[in-house]
Amino acid sequence: MINLVVFILLLGSRCFRCSAALASPLSEYEKQLKKEGFDLKVLHEEIKEESREVLKEFGSKTMQTDIALLRADYERAAVHSTNETKEITELEMNNGISGDLYEGDLELTPEQWKAATEADPHNPATRRQALTNFVRMWKPIGQPLIPYNYAPGYPADKKPVVKASIDFWEDRTCVRFRPATSSDKDVLQFNHIADGCSSSVGLRGGVQKINLGNGCHSVTVVAHEISHTFGTLHVQGRSDRDKYVRIDTSNIKEGKAHNFLKEPATGFSHYDIPYEFGSMQHYHEKAFALNSSRPTIYAMKAFEKFQYSMEAPRATFYDTLLVNRMYKCTDKCQKKITCQNNGVQHGSDCKKCFCPRGWAGTNCEKRPADAQTINVENGKEVKVELGKSSGDFIEKLYILKAPAGKKIQTTVTKLGDRYTSMCRSFGMEIIPFNDTRTSGFRFCSEPKQGRITSEGDTMLVWVYTTNYKFYANIAIKLV
Repeated sequence: MINLVVFILLLGSRCFRCSAALASPLSEYEKQLKKEGFDLKVLHEEIKEESREVLKEFGSKTMQTDIALLRADYERAAVHSTNETKEITELEMNNGISGDLYEGDLELTPEQWKAATEADPHNPATRRQALTNFVRMWKPIGQPLIPYNYAPGYPADKKPVVKASIDFWEDRTCVRFRPATSSDKDVLQFNHIADGCSSSVGLRGGVQKINLGNGCHSVTVVAHEISHTFGTLHVQGRSDRDKYVRIDTSNIKEGKAHNFLKEPATGFSHYDIPYEFGSMQHYHEKAFALNSSRPTIYAMKAFEKFQYSMEAPRATFYDTLLVNRMYKCTDKCQKKITCQNNGVQHGSDCKKCFCPRGWAGTNCEKRPADAQTINVENGKEVKVELGKSSGDFIEKLYILKAPAGKKIQTTVTKLGDRYTSMCRSFGMEIIPFNDTRTSGFRFCSEPKQGRITSEGDTMLVWVYTTNYKFYANIAIKLV
């Protein structure tokens, strides 16, 4: 039974951008499970045991040596800001709400529980097969259609955020939504009577909920939960994650280590999507931290500049590409088109390309019209800025351009008038790569990343905010 926790983690997932909310929706759910013969106390003990097993797994001498070195490097480079606003994540907000199952966000049906527990825990292949069967896709593949509705009494002033989140994904993928009718058997229901933000992974069947309690109503949050409903999982749980990160189990809250389980090496497809620290589905560096001044996730030495760039305020290029590949969105395109600058055929419109950041046009052949290009000079500073937002997510792209044959080396000398700990409400991302499909290095607090050097003569700087006026001064050196 211990291994059934793997199923828990993959079939129910907590949003990482929410706050505490209304009455728990799980009381009736618990009654239903008990009626089916499930002993919740036993289940809680098994989750604790699974945490102990994970702690043992990550306690190898090699792993502990790596973590000790990474921790020491982190402490040497750490700058503890006195005026930094500590963003309270749903992990802290929801920690004391309830001990129901897996942090109060699971909505497994009794049938799912039965199938999960019947998988042979001594036969990994059987377990993987059962797990894979539970990550079901919405139909039809290539043009999935998701009927949705709102729980009774859903606040009218919250519905526009849900609709904007739906539009966000419809604009980027082939997934479509429509209001549910009485004849629909499978329905996605947005539920506001909830603790925190949560969803299932993939199609579960029947009426399945995305729970959106107080603090969950932003496009960042709702789009994240909808992505889980498509069937996406968290990045740091990938089978290849040990190439990129180390997990410091000594700093994980008691009983929470099972959240860092790693998927099997076989039985899952990453759809040729690279590991991305800045994915919207990556845990924050201090997820489930016992000591909030220290990470639970350390980027390996080769990727140390990504240490402060885990998670994302919006879906990245690769987050979008993953959904499009999962649902084979471009297979229906009768005519394939050529995309430049690492663009790909658009999942929502076969006649154009979906472009990485910094590119636009039908074939990703030109720069975005609203981007600002700055021809940089050696020894000078540039200023990037955004005006105060009324609460909506606003963004601006700057393109720094050096003379031909030169590279740009940047040092952030000033970062606004306020700092925040997790780059959710505002921030800046520097993208020094020629291939801009991957996310870059994020700043929202005392600059810690040091010098950043471009791969070519161009560097992108993306700034965003939801509430505050934001600016940054960047020193330029041409090399």
